[in-house]
Amino acid sequence: MLVDYHLHTVYSRHAVGSIEAYLARAKALEMEEVCFAEHSPRPFLPEKVQETIPYKWMRDHELEGYLTDVAEAAKKTPIRVRRGLEVDYFPGYDEAVGEFLTGLPLDFALGTVHFMPSHDMQYITLIEEAPVTLLLEYFEYARQAVESGLFDSLAHIHLVWQAVPWPEGGSEELAVEEALAEVVAAARAQDMCLEINTRAFNFEGFGSREVYQKYISLLADYGVPITLGSDAHAVDQIGRNYPEIIRELHHHGIHEVAVFEKRERRMVPLGRKTTKVAVGR
Repeated sequence: MLVDYHLHTVYSRHAVGSIEAYLARAKALEMEEVCFAEHSPRPFLPEKVQETIPYKWMRDHELEGYLTDVAEAAKKTPIRVRRGLEVDYFPGYDEAVGEFLTGLPLDFALGTVHFMPSHDMQYITLIEEAPVTLLLEYFEYARQAVESGLFDSLAHIHLVWQAVPWPEGGSEELAVEEALAEVVAAARAQDMCLEINTRAFNFEGFGSREVYQKYISLLADYGVPITLGSDAHAVDQIGRNYPEIIRELHHHGIHEVAVFEKRERRMVPLGRKTTKVAVGR
């Protein structure tokens, strides 16, 4: 199967294109299942905490409309369309986030770490910090997000290693690799997925093929199930870098991908048919 479990909409305020246009493109690429995972509002946070976060994205009152729009668009396409949210993890608010998610008609909850409470809620790529320190802090938050049990998968863990360079050799590199391994091990213990975000293969910032291969190798070694998503914010980004990523996954012995319905996971074969899939970045 070809699936894309990380699509955005205009509700994000930084994506373009209608839901119908996304689905038409997915059909042309012979996708069999997609999931919209829009940036969630944050009614589970106190107002004072919300005010410290620089990006608001979807507003509270828009959530119902988003879920309705996706459901209505799904009726007009043969593709299986799932409803999801990309939800920021903030330590200390696990119970409130859990209640928020439980009350929604979701198929998929995608956790993420965009903001660092230890750095005044700055966006990860804007933080000025010693690379090793930031990598270790980020992986600690990511591990906590996994261990919270709130989410079905954790998005784009590569954000931090495109923000700062990965250490080369010595005790620092070992410490960072062990911290990343702890995130993967936690996902295994939690029986939770981790995301293969195909935008990573744009290799933006300090992103590199070698580091991403380390990550994929850890997923394979620990037997952690994956979700696959392009993080598309425009129609032409659906399925980006899929041929390259799918080859890499098969090379590492990863032949299945997770899909969800009403938060229930099942594993399906990861398609090899990639000739029609977009190669745009």
